[in-house]
Amino acid sequence: MATSSPSRTESDPKINGEASSASSPKKEQDSSPAATPSLPKRTWKKLGLSGHMLMTMLKGACPPVIALALYQSEPFATHFSTLGYLVGIMSVLSLPILPRSKFFQTMVFNVLGVCIGAAIALLTVYCSVQARTHTTPVSTKASDGPAPGAPTYTYNSSASAVCAIWLFASIFVSNSLRFSRPQLQLPVIIYSIFANVSSTYAPQFATMAQGIAFVERLLEAFLAGFAIASGVNLFVFPQSSRDVVFQEASGYIVAIQGVLKAQNGYLRSLEKKEMFRPSPKDDNKAVPEEVFAAKSFENAIAGLLALHGKMQGDLTSAKREVAYSHLCPKELDELFQKLREILLPLIGMGSVVDIFNRIAQDRDWKAEESLDIGEKSDQTAKKLADHERKENERSQWNEVMKTLQEPFEVMSAAMIEGLNHTSYALRFSKAPKAKSPDDLEANEGEARPGDDNYGKTLAKKVKLFYEQREVTLQTWCNQRGIKMSHVTGGTDGEAILDDPAGNHTNQRQLYLILYMDFLLWSTGKAVVDLVQYVDTKVAAGVMRRRKLVLPGKKRLRKWIMTSLNAHEGSNDLAPDNAEVGVANISLGASFQKQKNPEHLPPTNAWQQFGDTIHSIPRFMASPEAGFGFRVACGTLSIGIVAFLEVSQKFFTEQRLVWAMIMVAIGMTMTAGSGVFGFIGKVVGTFIAACTSLIMWYVAGGTGVPAGVLVLLYFFIFVELYFMLAYPKYTITVLLSILTQILILGYELQVKKIGIAAAEATGQVYYPLYLLAPYRLATVAGGCAVAFFWTFFPYPITARSTLRRQLGESLYLLANYYSCVHTTIRMRVEGTGGDREDKMSPCRRLEKARDQILAKELALFAQLRLNSASTTFEPKFGGKFPKGQYDTIIKETQNILNYMTLIAYATRTYDKDVQPLGERKWANDFGRVLRSIHVTTEEVTSLISLLSASVTNSSPLPPYLKAPSSYQLSLKMREIDPDILSINHITEPGYAAFAVTQVASTLINDDLDKLLTNIKDLVGETDFNFHIISSLDSSEQSLPLDQGKSKPD
Repeated sequence: MATSSPSRTESDPKINGEASSASSPKKEQDSSPAATPSLPKRTWKKLGLSGHMLMTMLKGACPPVIALALYQSEPFATHFSTLGYLVGIMSVLSLPILPRSKFFQTMVFNVLGVCIGAAIALLTVYCSVQARTHTTPVSTKASDGPAPGAPTYTYNSSASAVCAIWLFASIFVSNSLRFSRPQLQLPVIIYSIFANVSSTYAPQFATMAQGIAFVERLLEAFLAGFAIASGVNLFVFPQSSRDVVFQEASGYIVAIQGVLKAQNGYLRSLEKKEMFRPSPKDDNKAVPEEVFAAKSFENAIAGLLALHGKMQGDLTSAKREVAYSHLCPKELDELFQKLREILLPLIGMGSVVDIFNRIAQDRDWKAEESLDIGEKSDQTAKKLADHERKENERSQWNEVMKTLQEPFEVMSAAMIEGLNHTSYALRFSKAPKAKSPDDLEANEGEARPGDDNYGKTLAKKVKLFYEQREVTLQTWCNQRGIKMSHVTGGTDGEAILDDPAGNHTNQRQLYLILYMDFLLWSTGKAVVDLVQYVDTKVAAGVMRRRKLVLPGKKRLRKWIMTSLNAHEGSNDLAPDNAEVGVANISLGASFQKQKNPEHLPPTNAWQQFGDTIHSIPRFMASPEAGFGFRVACGTLSIGIVAFLEVSQKFFTEQRLVWAMIMVAIGMTMTAGSGVFGFIGKVVGTFIAACTSLIMWYVAGGTGVPAGVLVLLYFFIFVELYFMLAYPKYTITVLLSILTQILILGYELQVKKIGIAAAEATGQVYYPLYLLAPYRLATVAGGCAVAFFWTFFPYPITARSTLRRQLGESLYLLANYYSCVHTTIRMRVEGTGGDREDKMSPCRRLEKARDQILAKELALFAQLRLNSASTTFEPKFGGKFPKGQYDTIIKETQNILNYMTLIAYATRTYDKDVQPLGERKWANDFGRVLRSIHVTTEEVTSLISLLSASVTNSSPLPPYLKAPSSYQLSLKMREIDPDILSINHITEPGYAAFAVTQVASTLINDDLDKLLTNIKDLVGETDFNFHIISSLDSSEQSLPLDQGKSKPD
């Protein structure tokens, strides 16, 4: 479902054409204006359709139609009798539109779940029969049951009580597991349907033979639906997880090009004098141009990050597949790593927007100015001086950005061409036709994207940009009268760094220039590495021929061993898209295993047995058990009607089993998603009831199967568009499709087997114009019960989930900060070991850092979803501080981004990365840094405290302050005055130091804001005693302890 988004960019000639045209503006100007697209093309683009999405819609509509068409066969209808509709239901719930690897992983769990459900159902029937046997003799009067060979008998209270107990226990255990294992969402729902249907019929069987016949038919109906879905997944527009990854990789390349274009647009907006002030148009109410450019830049970065996370999740499934493809699993992983190396410096470039916003706020550029000559002279002079200062500062920054414009745009154009070359080499898009020798552009001596030796041409352009950095910096120095010559004690070269009072702006500008230069150069190097890697694979013949790709034994063993891990699940498998924000993230042993202050660690077997016993009440008090209990209570709230003598007949006649099933499908884990889901489910069911009437009566009013099936296929095809284009409406579309199958499947079933056979199970026949409203009422009633038990006895709100996950995010941030700090120290001291050795300290630390980063990014996505869900929750009492939470989330993500940037930039100090000839300054820097003994454990401790306070909703300790910024530059110059001389600014290590300094300053700033906001959110313990004079009437109370935890 979620794979449709990147496929819109798949092999799109328009996008690739735009990307390639970025490097040739003259051609763009000379070309004639393009003709207006036709109406179908405009509609196609407006709807966001793609070839892949269209095929998925066609594919997804097949299984239920095939299932209902099979029911028109006499043997099929005779075999399944009144259970045939379940075949169509299961074919939809199997989600045949999933990629092959994910589909069959889920299908394995589906089959196992149904088989376990059949075993539990037989045990339930056995207990029911035994209860009936010991309380009532077998009745000789029986009616035809729900399946051939399974007649039903009169009511027995003991049998009904036993079945109710088994149903409650079964639903409780299975849904407790569903809460903690996202990959079991669909299997547990399917299992719950099996348990509901079997348990409500089990009290009516008098012998095991009858129960076995029923469970056997029920199992066959489920497996038949699975078989239809599997056949469609394999043979109708088959799609592997590798196809999804390749589509995402193609979209990834296009997204990088979009980021580079948005970056150029933002930097161009900073060249204008109107930077960071309202335009004079519309009476100073117009939004500055850089705001639009910044928003475009930030959206491009956000889109790239979202695609990166999606690709990282799909890559795991792709590497497990058996495929006939070009790239093996190792090469897929290497390709992703090359793309990731481009992403990291681009994230750093995205922070330029934040940096300039802080500069504008610090220098008060955004304040409205009114220079009224009629004011007093001293006020006017002050305002004029302030206005002149702002104009001078803006003018300086304008000049800086103009100096950077040309080299940056040339470099960006070269990178866009390199990405086009990668797309051509990997066959994501078609390379342009080779031009004739007579073409002047073909004889310029440079290789073009798609040529065999283009990698060398791109490497030369990147090297030229690096060499021209010195020219750019020399120009900047000349504009400020700074000489770049040999430096001793107190020359001009040092002055710009030593005089913070007079030259703070120069230092800031220098560091920011180095910051942007280094990141753009690093991006170019990463693109060169990607191009060279792809060219190597092409030269080796990898892309020339396909081969059979098999996952290794180690990969398969790891897949099996981790398939039920809590963090192994995919959010793509959640039928209710609102629930993806509550998936569990594995945070590590330090967060989950805490010392018990009431018990010492066990020292013998008896104490270990006691610890095992303690795990039972811990589980019963866990959120997982709470959710399972709610679903079980909701199910029995309706199911009790089937287990009472006065209402059992009514339950069967009115088909209330589907109200029970709606509890399993509709129960959500948080109140916010419950409100949104309840509205969506009722709306989807209402639409299904209306469209079912339309389909039935348009097809002739008598239920002509051929007409009904054709219309059903068309309506499901249209409904799947909304599922793919708007994933948050997945549950609405899914309920709509299921309700259509229930209504139309039942009517086609009655038309096939006759009214007498349909009523033999105890269900009353209703014509469609009555059945549709009854189905709507049944489904809506089930959804209402699920909605009630989401809130009762107490709501599991998205607000509390948001707070808990925010605390987890802060914990991961502290862990990540510690990893980054250790990484820097290891690189500077040269103690990381051999990078080629997987067990070396540097490789193990890098793996841990990448794992934490991936978990943190996944957690940020859940935080945003839960924050949005709080809008739909009922509000009692004071308002929920959503704005404060959003601000804290943003600050946390900013700190994470800057930490990642520091970890990336300090790779320059690694002896295995930097060439020997460029290592002298880095060695000197490392020697000086080691003598300072910088420690940042205070930051880790602070973030850990913030995490514990937010998680436990407890006030912060008193007098807690953010660590002061460490004056590293000052300390280093005290030890070695020449180490930070301006004559070293062309050194890669110096530029990396500038990046680190800028990022560290921003981290300290965000830490201070983070502490202030969390202190305002949870409060601060206050132990101050205030001495109040009796003469001071202004003091009315003696606050001894004002610390308190603010509510969620």
